[in-house]
This record gives sequence, structure tokens and C-alpha cells, in this order.
Amino acid sequence: MNYELFTHSTSSWLDTRHSSLTKKNIFLVNMTKELEHHFSELAQKWLDKYLLKSSDWNHQTSSVAIIVNKKWYSNGLICHKCGHVPQCKKCSVSISYHKIASGETIGLCHICKSQYNLPASCPECHSHDIKEFGIWTQKVAEYIQKEYNLPSMIIESETANSQKKIENLSSIISHLSSAKVFIGTSILTTPPKGIKFDLVIFLNADLGLNIPDYTAAEKNFYFLYDAFTKYDCQNFIVQSFNPDQYSIRSACKLDKSWFYAQDNVFREENHYPPFSDLCVILYKNEIEERMFTKVDTLYKELLYLKDKYDMPGLEIYSTPPLIYKMFGKYRYNIILKWKDLRNFMDITYTKLKMASKGFKIDREAESIV
Repeated sequence: MNYELFTHSTSSWLDTRHSSLTKKNIFLVNMTKELEHHFSELAQKWLDKYLLKSSDWNHQTSSVAIIVNKKWYSNGLICHKCGHVPQCKKCSVSISYHKIASGETIGLCHICKSQYNLPASCPECHSHDIKEFGIWTQKVAEYIQKEYNLPSMIIESETANSQKKIENLSSIISHLSSAKVFIGTSILTTPPKGIKFDLVIFLNADLGLNIPDYTAAEKNFYFLYDAFTKYDCQNFIVQSFNPDQYSIRSACKLDKSWFYAQDNVFREENHYPPFSDLCVILYKNEIEERMFTKVDTLYKELLYLKDKYDMPGLEIYSTPPLIYKMFGKYRYNIILKWKDLRNFMDITYTKLKMASKGFKIDREAESIV
């Protein structure tokens, strides 16, 4: 069996006098054993149950939510011959692809919004064996249309970022006569009002863990936990390539205490807040060599001050951020961690005058990306 079942009975208030217990079944699927398809065998079985037309339903409509990590069509393209992934010319991110109303697929950088044509061959080796990877909201909707002949409603920040848009969306939803399929990113962890869902599927519950940041596990935990607790739904399917990761397992157990116990061990061992102060110093420049020179000079100056003022516990290192190039500028970080970091930063402000040299200083950083 490729899945585990976590069952919870939660109190659901019907009015001020009575309450009932709602059973929540959370299926955690190990996707390392199901690499050939985006939907697991279990998810496909439940989709068939609720979306295929059946006389047993007495024409009742079902509601299914599919929560995807990214909007649009696909993560990008990859050449299966040389491994090249086309990137934006201004930003060091892969070009995302989505379909416009005409049916044409266009490339778009999700950082600077530069547009690109869909290449017919690999820009590096000119092989025609270049294919899309990943599955995002539009591709999931295309799959539902093909497999079940049902339209889907894609809920994105652009369509639900104001009260008027939410009201218009709710009106459209209420008039749907067929099975209601909602597809969205993290915005869908808060369910549309007035709908009782039959099934909620997380297509890839651990994609956020790939971000190299100390807050990744906490964000991933609440990505799942919020949906489990907010949805009026009995059945959840959580697809994961890392089902033993503590943020995923504690969310499936609806156990905040266990999550924070595990996360605090990680943070304390690696000297992250709240066990140490964290400062991130960012420098960016359109010329890569100039950026390296500036960062290296400051790094050596910080090390000198660390030794001069005898602060052996202070940790200083330089590293590129998650996105190395944005809007045509190269970027690099210097990270400082220590319990008594405030005193050291007061010294550096006086001695080094970093802000006047173009460095951006986040003295109480909540992220390192």
C-alpha cells in the first residue's frame, strides 16, 4: 500500500446548543512509488468516484478542490538530450508557460514578466526532444476536461484579491450545475464560502520544502494544516515525495505541538531564530564581477571586526540567494548569526557604513532567501 491513513474526529458547531463530530480522513500518499503519473492511484480512484457520471448519485453534484503549488501551465521546459532548461534573460529562473485565451502557449518570467515564445527545439543543442515538466493549475484543468469532460474553476490571487471579485466568483460557483472542480494555489487553502467539499487533493505537498530557508518547514506545515482545519470536508489526499518529513506528518496528525518540537530542534542546532539573531546583508549589481568584489571586501572586513572584538561565537558566511539574478542585477548575501548580534551590528554600522555603499541590511531577517 502506497499510503497511510490519519483519521480525526473534530467538533463541528451547528448552533449555540448542539455540536457534532466530523470525521476527517487524511490519506498521505508516497509518490516515490508512483512516478509515472501526476495523480496517484488513490487520487485517481477518488476522482473517478466523484466526477464520473453515475446513476447512484441521483444527479447530485460533487465538489472537489485540487491544490497545486503554482499557477499557469507548467514549470518550464527541459531538453531530454542535454538537460538544458531555458531561463529568463533578466532573471535566473526557468521560464514558465501558460495558455492564453487563443489557445497559444507563451513563456513568461514570473519575476520580471518578460515574455518568450515557445521554442520548437533546444536553444543549446537544437534537439527537438524538449518537453514540459511539472503540472500547474492550467494543466490540471486541461486534464480534468480531457478525462471527465468537466470544466474547472481556477482560483488565483488575481481573481480573488478583493471583496467584489470574491462575490462575483461565489455567484458563478453557485450557478454551476455539474460537478464543481476548483483548482488553485495556496489561496485555495481557504475554501470558497458556502460549499461542502467531498474531496481535497494536494498535488505535491512538499514542493515548498525545496526552498533553502529555515522557515520552509513552518510554511509547509501551515499550507496543509490550514486546509485540513478550514475545509468542511471528510476526505483529503496528500501526495508527497517525502512523506516522512516532520512538517508533513505533523500536519496530517493535526499536531501543532509535535511540529514545533521538531522544528525547534532544527532551528536550535543550526542557530536560527528564536535561538539566535539573524542578519542578512544583500548586495546587487548589474556587473557580476563588481558584485563579487564588493561582497568579498565586506566579508573580509566583517571577519576582521569579529576577531578584533573577540566574538568567536559569531557565524559569518556569504551565499547566493534563492534567485541569483533579478531584473538584470546579480545578487549575493552575507549571513550573520549569533545570540548577541545586535552589539556587533551597531559596531559595523559605525565602522563600515554599509548602507552608503549600496548594501541592503535586514537586521532582524525572517528569511534568508
